[in-house]
Amino acid sequence: MANSYKDLLNLSATGPLFGQLMLRDLLLPDLLGQETESITYWAGRSLARRLPVVEDDLTELFARVGFGILTPATSKRHQRMYTLSGTTVETRIANFEAPDFRIEAGFLAQSLQQELGCVVEAHETVDRHKKTITLTAVIDEKTPQPKTESHISLAEL
Repeated sequence: MANSYKDLLNLSATGPLFGQLMLRDLLLPDLLGQETESITYWAGRSLARRLPVVEDDLTELFARVGFGILTPATSKRHQRMYTLSGTTVETRIANFEAPDFRIEAGFLAQSLQQELGCVVEAHETVDRHKKTITLTAVIDEKTPQPKTESHISLAEL
């Protein structure tokens, strides 16, 4: 497991993935300490407020920002489940003891909240065997929230 910058240099990751790993899995935990999970979750929510997209565009946006491949798994009235996979996810799971996917969970929660107009919270579950993440979004329809009126068109980016 990579626990230092020296260990990170020995990984096969290069370019943007290397930078993402360095920041997300080494630097942020050092800077944020015990608050890493809560701060990164709210950072994900903040990013989603700046990049509002319709639910159908979430998979493309996740790929574009380098989070990984987001695949809808199940959709119920009060819960949506997604699978997050791909090179970024596999590399982080394989090389870090406790990779944090709270940015992705926060981003998903805020994106759905803006689209559905009710409170949404999300959490992640790491499956080391499959090298995937399950993102579970819990929807509270009883607590209304403002909907986003204007969305970013991914075709224009």
